[in-house]
Amino acid sequence: MARNYFDLFGLPAQFDVDPGDLAARHRERIRIWHPDRYVRGTSEERRRAIAMSADLNDGLKVLRDPVSRARHLLALRGVSTDEETDTAMDGDFLMEQMVWRERLEEAAGRAREVAALADEVAANRAAKQARLASALGGGEAADLGRARALVRELQFLERFLRELDDALTEAL
Repeated sequence: MARNYFDLFGLPAQFDVDPGDLAARHRERIRIWHPDRYVRGTSEERRRAIAMSADLNDGLKVLRDPVSRARHLLALRGVSTDEETDTAMDGDFLMEQMVWRERLEEAAGRAREVAALADEVAANRAAKQARLASALGGGEAADLGRARALVRELQFLERFLRELDDALTEAL
């Protein structure tokens, strides 16, 4: 992990982040570090401004997205989600995925049914994000193993919601 993006923006390292506050902090810092302000600076100043601008933009991208933010929090706490190597998932979650995919196949071309399925999956995602915020709670209350599992499930849900959005677009 190259950077603690929470520190970069002066935020507490917690799952809940105010998007407006994050955007304001980004604007404030990018105004200071924008490379255009250092055109006449030394090569070291220009290099540092470019690096800081890149870090600020990367940090905004990570902290804005709930799954990326949770993955970052886990990494800061020494927990990897191991997406590339760990393919084990909860059986109930996998079954739910199969049922949803079957429903999507059956609903193909029918916008109302695809939209209803998308609403159901989005509600499931919101519930998982609430459980994730709780699992990432501070101190002894944190359940990092559960948070890790929820991050991995949310990644699947995000991908499936994009597929649903594509299916809805095709159905319209």
